[in-house]
Amino acid sequence: MNVRLHGVTLGVTALLLGGCASHLEGVFEPACIAYEGDRIKLGSGRFEWDRFTDAIPIDEDGNRLDPFPGYPKTGQVVQEEERLTWNADDGSAIGERYLLDYRGRTYLLTWEQNEAVLDGEEMPACALVLVNDDG
Repeated sequence: MNVRLHGVTLGVTALLLGGCASHLEGVFEPACIAYEGDRIKLGSGRFEWDRFTDAIPIDEDGNRLDPFPGYPKTGQVVQEEERLTWNADDGSAIGERYLLDYRGRTYLLTWEQNEAVLDGEEMPACALVLVNDDG
């Protein structure tokens, strides 16, 4: 039996908001040992999205290249229940993420990841998880 609980993040939201109804706080990182991935910091209605990798790209002249041009990205984040909408300062399209409380941890998921977990699939091994609460 598949049951969609869109209110599952109410407790999470209260925890992350830390008593302030308009500000989400915390840092999300991969829930696994990752050699490449995302780190998203939320605070004061804003986000900072950075990417990391252990690979060092080099051009044909031996110069180091930026593996993620345009990062970190910053901007405003708007929360509507479990959905977070990103508005980047540079005007680039970011999309949405979804908060989900799962087995005692708080995750920040893409739409596809969120739908899969709500449909009964396991949480992806390297999904972004709240590693600290700045609230």
